[in-house]
Amino acid sequence: MRYILTLIIVAFGFFASAQDSAVVKTSKKPIEKVKVWKDGKVYDADDIDVVCVYNDMATLARFYYRLEDSTGAVVSDGNVEIKGDDYLKLSTLNNWNDRAVVMVMRALNVNDKERKALKN
Repeated sequence: MRYILTLIIVAFGFFASAQDSAVVKTSKKPIEKVKVWKDGKVYDADDIDVVCVYNDMATLARFYYRLEDSTGAVVSDGNVEIKGDDYLKLSTLNNWNDRAVVMVMRALNVNDKERKALKN
């Protein structure tokens, strides 16, 4: 019985650590300014922060995002799900963290400020 309990604890620890490795933690990323309506006022969001809050490691990942203005105030936040073919692309390509941020930005229709600067 002790052997089985030990085996269960080890297996649980392995699966728990495997899930943690898929968590995306990013710092703020500059974006092209986008107008955001909040509480009857218009704000210019110029940073995005994206964090993976759920990943079933097979078909779906959910990301929490925050759009912030130049003072660091959150002007919009919410969740974006990546699933289906997009999830397959995300899970099989290199640079998982960067790809996830790009996919969330695409879903929100915001542009990467650094990428546009490189094109000019």
